Amino acid sequence: MPSLARTYNLSLQYLDGNGVPKDEARAFELNAEAAKSGYHDAVLAMGWFYLNGVGVESNREFAEHWYRKSARQGETKAMFSLGQMAYRQRAFEDAFVWFSRAAEKGHARSMYWLGKLHWHGNGVPSADKSHAMAFFQKAARENQVEAKRLLRYLSQRR
Repeated sequence: MPSLARTYNLSLQYLDGNGVPKDEARAFELNAEAAKSGYHDAVLAMGWFYLNGVGVESNREFAEHWYRKSARQGETKAMFSLGQMAYRQRAFEDAFVWFSRAAEKGHARSMYWLGKLHWHGNGVPSADKSHAMAFFQKAARENQVEAKRLLRYLSQRR
């Protein structure tokens, strides 16, 4: 029986068609096998497969389930994805919680999104542009592209 890492890596090969015929359903099956055994990267990927309907029918509830499991493993990408899902549903308070958890662990893109929440007053008591700027600047220092672009734009408007 192949190792979980090998099973996960084989799923990536089927996803990309790298050395094997591209087969999203097979990629999903292999990834699911590794994820059900607790392989960290595969658990995160399950959220992506379900959210995007790759190799399986799109299912937001299943995506959230797997992202939560990955977030419990400490994965900041999963926390960010849960924040994005909440933001898209306009559940800004939940988005704030998930982005904050990821940002506390150094996830720069979450810092940028916290800035957006503060800028518009979503999920926070009130809009606070100075607080938002602090998040944008911190994200930019971490080379977060969206934050750097926004700060350039705002500096040109002055």
